[in-house]
Amino acid sequence: MAWQNAPSLTKLTAAQHAGKRGAHLWGVDPKGSLYSIYQQTPGGEWSKWSGSDWAGTGFPKQVYELAACQGKAGNVILFTLDMMRRLKCITQDDPDGQWTGWQELDWNGAPAGKLTKLTAVQRGVKELGAELWAITNDGEIHSSHQWLPEARWFQGWYEWPTPPDSQMIELAAARQYNGHVGLWGIDSKLRLWFMNENSPDSPTPPTGWGNWEGPNWQNAPRLRNIAAVRGAEGVILWGIDENFRMIHNWQDGRGKWNGWSHANWLGAPHCYELTAAGQNNHCVQIWGVTVMGKLTSIAQTAPSCNWQQHWSDKDD
Repeated sequence: MAWQNAPSLTKLTAAQHAGKRGAHLWGVDPKGSLYSIYQQTPGGEWSKWSGSDWAGTGFPKQVYELAACQGKAGNVILFTLDMMRRLKCITQDDPDGQWTGWQELDWNGAPAGKLTKLTAVQRGVKELGAELWAITNDGEIHSSHQWLPEARWFQGWYEWPTPPDSQMIELAAARQYNGHVGLWGIDSKLRLWFMNENSPDSPTPPTGWGNWEGPNWQNAPRLRNIAAVRGAEGVILWGIDENFRMIHNWQDGRGKWNGWSHANWLGAPHCYELTAAGQNNHCVQIWGVTVMGKLTSIAQTAPSCNWQQHWSDKDD
């Protein structure tokens, strides 16, 4: 049995609601169909799974990639790429509201048909809302962002620097203990890199951002996948190593990183896909897809370091 009787899923993304609900999880099955489930109250019971029409018509018929985050007002935004790599998004009217219709984002300069990976984060500054990063099929990084107060999207993509001599295959982003965004990336050699936002007033490096730190940031092993989320004290970061084992690192309340855990963190089953979100109660939940295709999850029982004793589902 999979977590919450989930269908067979291959890709995941999640975001925290800012209103009266908790976390929201989306998944894509092997045929590209989109599924949705959410917590009805912060840290509370979950809804039943909904299919691709969970937010009305106009949904992408087949989803290739997806990412989600809050906008500045707390309204959740879901981004998808279809099989033609066309970018769509759907946004809440307000943190407790219904969802707007699906919109196809046809930004000037978008690398049409070339996007392969997405990650998104809520920025922590007065002028910027959400930030969206994308990897192209040649390993380059592009980004765009919302301007406030209208939450209008910057009409174009700007090229983001990549680590030296690297082609990127994965990205993750989260706001750190001090509100500044951290961006993590895995290159084609499975090396982990990190870029720190030094000043929250600029969307694009080099202004306001440091250089990429790495390779193998914080002495990380070779990684296939990463997930990052803002916890009660700072960022919580997970990785899947080349043997599909999960490892974990986290910031304390002063920004210090505690170092990578041993493999199979908290007895995690072997996984190949990860996502995480806050539950709107100061606790975090993480989900993974096991190598046998089961959706599994574990959640904090209290802010900081207290976790449930067991993962919900493991491969038999």
